[in-house]
Amino acid sequence: MRYTLTIELMTKTIQKPRHPYFNRVILLALVLALPFLVLAQPVVIADDAHDQLVTGLIEGEHFEFDRSQLYSRTACLAVYNEGRQSDLLHFREDEVVYIASLTKIMTALVAYDLLMETGRSLDELATVRPSDLAGLAELNASMAGFQSGETVPFRDLFYGLLLSSGCEAANTLGRETAGSVTAFIEKMNEKARDLGLKHSQFANTSGLFDVNNYSSAQDVTTLLLAASEHDFLKDVMKTRYYTSKATNKHESGLTMVHTLSLYGAEADIDTKIIDGGKTGQLKESGYCLSSFKTVGGRLFVLTTTGAFNVGEHVADHVTVYEALIEQLPSENAAITGIGERIPIVIEPGGPESGTDIPGDSSKNTADTMTIIAALLLAVLIILGLILLISALMKRRMEQDQLGKK
Repeated sequence: MRYTLTIELMTKTIQKPRHPYFNRVILLALVLALPFLVLAQPVVIADDAHDQLVTGLIEGEHFEFDRSQLYSRTACLAVYNEGRQSDLLHFREDEVVYIASLTKIMTALVAYDLLMETGRSLDELATVRPSDLAGLAELNASMAGFQSGETVPFRDLFYGLLLSSGCEAANTLGRETAGSVTAFIEKMNEKARDLGLKHSQFANTSGLFDVNNYSSAQDVTTLLLAASEHDFLKDVMKTRYYTSKATNKHESGLTMVHTLSLYGAEADIDTKIIDGGKTGQLKESGYCLSSFKTVGGRLFVLTTTGAFNVGEHVADHVTVYEALIEQLPSENAAITGIGERIPIVIEPGGPESGTDIPGDSSKNTADTMTIIAALLLAVLIILGLILLISALMKRRMEQDQLGKK
């Protein structure tokens, strides 16, 4: 649109020439601008790079997975080995999205850290207060089943948080460990900064819709990796069925079923290939899932968001893990993450070098073309100005000569 408008304006200028040299300058500038219009096209195409699915390497070969195999809108797969994270699959991984109850992974991590820092035990009792339940029923929020005035071990609150996705458990943990939910949310955002989460902000403990509560698939993947470093949290997320201890409100305790199993059963999907994780769902977020799987001592973490129909998020994780297992030739297969350099065996006397894996090369190419196009435009503008000044000076000289005659 902007190119058409520019050409139309230049054409109108040419149609009303003030001087033949001026006319030639405009025509020359138009000719010089044509290469810029051609080279500038990758800048427009750069938006499409965001929609490309990119993979890393397994034993020097690209992990084969096609975008058409995904139901979810965003995805990020990472492997964690010997203290290092490498991303193996990207699809809109840095897109800022609502993450619903995946927020509770951060709630669990911060609450557990605060408990350990203060020397409190998982078996210590906490009391659920009316404020922890306020407004949840009206919002039809997911609940573990704890009641106001119920005294519950912290251990069971974590199970209620991560298995049943209980919003009352989230509020209780936040208030009990930080003194208030408001103070706890500040701790959540501090932890996000500590983990280097670039696209995340938290506004509540539960993930209930708030325009200021968001993250990205890549950030949540990093978050789940951090949470899984705590054996207790990892074990909770792996548990499919759990019964809490008897309390003053529930003599037989509460029976909890992991929402991952519930979604799998509803969609008739076998979820055994998934070790554990956390689900999330809101109208604004679609169906979300962040899960993990250990293969040969290496932990793989996959996060997806934005699936449209029930069970599609679970299907995506099953499909990715099946492809991963199929393409891993051995448990110790070499994996090169997106953007990492491929190790090269150096022959004696040979150059010391490495090769960059073509990970986000489309984005790098788009950025390069943007710079080239901008520089070319600047050169064209300067040339155009020089030619225009030259033409005007020549015209002035001709007028002076005519005046002398």
